[in-house]
Amino acid sequence: MIPCTKTGCHRWFRNKSGLTQHVNVYHPVLPSVNISVPVEQCQESSAGEEHSQVLPDGYGDSGNPLDDPSNSNPLAEYVGPGDRYYRNYHPNLTGRPCDSLGNFLPAGHPAEPLTDMQPDDWSPYSSRLEFELADFLFTRSQMSAANINELLNLWNASLLSTGGQPIFRDSGEMYKTIDSTPLGDVQWEKFSTSYTGERPTENVPPWMNDTYDIWFRSPKEVIRNMLSRPDFSDAIDYRPFREYESATDSRQWEDFMSGDWAWKQADTISRDPATHGSTFVPIILGSDKTTVSVATGQNDYYPLYLSIGNIRNKVRRAHRNGVILIAFLAIPHMDKEHASTDAFRRFRRQLFHSSLAYILHDLMPGMTEPIVMRFGDGHYRRVIFGLGPYIADYEEQVLLACIVRGWCVKCLAMRQALDTDALYRSREHAEALIEEFDLKNLRDEYGIIGDIIPFTSGFPRADIYELIAPDILHQIIKGMFKDHLVEWVESYLKAMHGTAKANAILDDIDRRIAAVVPFTGLRRFPEGRHFKQWTGNDSKALMKVYLPAIEGHVPVEIVRTFRALLEFTYLIRRNVITEETLVTIEDVINCFHKHREIFRESGTVQTFSLPRQHAMKHYPDLICLFGAPNGLCTSITESKHIDAVKDPYRRTNRNKPLGQMLIINQHLDKLAASRRDFSRRGMLEGSCLTATMQLFSTRAHSNTSEAPGLNRCNEDTDEAVDCPTSIEAHVELARTPRTYLITLSKLAAELNLQHLPTILEEFLLQQLDAYDNCDSDLPEWPTYGNKITVVNAAAALFYAPSDISGIGGMRREYIRSCHSWQNGAPRYDCAFVNTDSGLKGMYGLDIVRILAFFSFVSQSKRYPCAVVRWFDRVGDKPDTDTGMWIVRPAFTAQRRLSIGIIHVDTLYRAAHLIPLYATRPVSRNLKPHHSYDSFTAFYINKFIDHHAFSLLSDSY
Repeated sequence: MIPCTKTGCHRWFRNKSGLTQHVNVYHPVLPSVNISVPVEQCQESSAGEEHSQVLPDGYGDSGNPLDDPSNSNPLAEYVGPGDRYYRNYHPNLTGRPCDSLGNFLPAGHPAEPLTDMQPDDWSPYSSRLEFELADFLFTRSQMSAANINELLNLWNASLLSTGGQPIFRDSGEMYKTIDSTPLGDVQWEKFSTSYTGERPTENVPPWMNDTYDIWFRSPKEVIRNMLSRPDFSDAIDYRPFREYESATDSRQWEDFMSGDWAWKQADTISRDPATHGSTFVPIILGSDKTTVSVATGQNDYYPLYLSIGNIRNKVRRAHRNGVILIAFLAIPHMDKEHASTDAFRRFRRQLFHSSLAYILHDLMPGMTEPIVMRFGDGHYRRVIFGLGPYIADYEEQVLLACIVRGWCVKCLAMRQALDTDALYRSREHAEALIEEFDLKNLRDEYGIIGDIIPFTSGFPRADIYELIAPDILHQIIKGMFKDHLVEWVESYLKAMHGTAKANAILDDIDRRIAAVVPFTGLRRFPEGRHFKQWTGNDSKALMKVYLPAIEGHVPVEIVRTFRALLEFTYLIRRNVITEETLVTIEDVINCFHKHREIFRESGTVQTFSLPRQHAMKHYPDLICLFGAPNGLCTSITESKHIDAVKDPYRRTNRNKPLGQMLIINQHLDKLAASRRDFSRRGMLEGSCLTATMQLFSTRAHSNTSEAPGLNRCNEDTDEAVDCPTSIEAHVELARTPRTYLITLSKLAAELNLQHLPTILEEFLLQQLDAYDNCDSDLPEWPTYGNKITVVNAAAALFYAPSDISGIGGMRREYIRSCHSWQNGAPRYDCAFVNTDSGLKGMYGLDIVRILAFFSFVSQSKRYPCAVVRWFDRVGDKPDTDTGMWIVRPAFTAQRRLSIGIIHVDTLYRAAHLIPLYATRPVSRNLKPHHSYDSFTAFYINKFIDHHAFSLLSDSY
């Protein structure tokens, strides 16, 4: 037995690893923490806002049967239109409203007003113009202080002649006004720490003498602000629930609170009757180093982000401040001589965990005893915190779980055989192993780094192994697709054909990728796969077009391997995952494992024991635990890097930039909070700024009252539209400055369609049901004016919650038809047409190519139309290898291309076609705008986005 050598401690241990764990927990080497507050002291909580003292008598014993701990029957309620779904809510943690002292309120009791401020009170601003100017200059334009001063000087000079008063004298006055905003005010604090362990007698490494500063904001106050936001009140879940389809009782998972983890946590918490009626608030964390500049000084930052599990996935993904920066962690830097030493590595890991534990320590009391916080609906509720999932890439996951690199952070599968089934890791099991084995055996047999304590060890109900969230971006998109399969294809071709021929094939694959026609939101690859640095967006874009590009050059097993991976990726990124979807995910995993064997059999790879590929098998369980994975992906935190780290860094003068970045973030939070408050009070309707400022405002804040296509119709981007989910899809002609009047005969000449007037007359007869009511062989043709209005685009608004969309899941894209796109080549997009609404997927749809959008007037009625070229489906089901439908141009009985005119109401949305290349080499001269005219068969690209995948995947 080994004794603890610390004075006053009488613990004994079987081995050194148990002693090390004990020392790190109870006698850490990072005990020196110095607290300082940068500019202003953190404001004290308002009286009555929070109460962590003993709650009033009768707590949890209100007579309401919902608060009876013996009542284990969940509460069932129908949700959504038509009672298609119902939810079973947790019976004890019910999110029941209370007053500011924690006393429960009777059902139906109205909430207190969120504020007593008047609708004309712009405090701390003097007017709307003052606020709008500050918000415009600081948030949207991100103007430097020097430029703000120059603008204000010019503006104020223009006011002198009219006797007007300046809005701000200079940038300093504007910053001071922003700073005086009480809303969203969570001050930055700092603590410093240093190494206090044993040191060598000579040549002490510099890191042992350094002091490390960690800047942070109180997570409790950040959560208080988040819960109190009125704009979140309709997108927040107060209770854990399980959701089912009414017709089949089949369960489905969507938002975080629909998962089993939240329910089980509520079960554990509610063992204490004093917690009944409370709201469980899971704390979601995420961290990742990021580089802001490769050319100047200190380039790396280590931000820590916080969200809560109660807000729904669509809010967290929509970049509406559902994820908040709460800290910048320290990054110890060391020369090469000492960077690889065990002592430095151990210190760096412990610094990370100790920092997290300190930052989160103010949440600890609220994890066992309810505290009172106010919510955005105006009600107070008792709140119980709990550490929830941690969003991180694999390198960060290894650090969090104190696991050896190469091992799985979720299960005990051996490093050399990750594909074998194994039990899940757990906190209790790891602690038992540490008590029993020495550090070497822990590392070699279980992949555990036994001399580091995870930060979760001091928090109740927290198991770091369970809390590691799935990471679609780095595990699947960047990892399996880009780093594994794309690289394996290149290695396979070289192994099978030799370097010279393989390079010729790879060049042809690149030409195929480069020849893909444009599509809204699709990144262009003019040189194929060849670019210096891959980003997550590069990988996502390449996934959309890669499969048809390799077909014909690789065996069918490789094609099916890619198909399985792509289908897995799109299935797990759905916003709602049903029991049926889970079964399909399992099937797709099995297909992937089956078909990938060609890479091992060909000698391309020696092993599939790779952590990121192994992670696939855990996704079904993680979905059941945490809901749809798209609400916990690292793409959310990486996107936040731009707003919270990279853009603020670019606004600094590079002299000690971190302090400036903290202030910039604080100002952004205050301006955003003010805008929410003024909007809630109805003070920002309309506009008081100039037309230019209004244009910038509309670009930054999409509005459902504007006509589709009013802005961005000349950009190749789609839009997230914040409007209610009232329609599945709607298309109308865009309002664009490129509208022009011509005659029908001129349009016919432009399109080389001399029979276009006849086609138009047939269209009108169809619209008027003339064929059904006509008694003569030669009906009287409807009349129309010769003048028509031609536009270059139509705007499609449709429900696509799995893609980038607004809070209601609505998304807008543009369907183009123009003889010159962005002063370049012509562009004539394809689209889906509704031909039979009673059939599912492609069975009720057809594909057309839009040759022109126009409208005309007949008998005082305007008809918005499209001239289209029809495609025919090849076969009655998708291709068995790629899983995509095949179409080819349709012809008439006279072997002419089938041309028609359709009403835009029949259009559903844009479609993306990729040529069926087969083994045909692609000409170096082939351009993207040639593709639709140069090939005779095409795949309907179901991987272009998630909406298309769901639309075309009939079996899922």
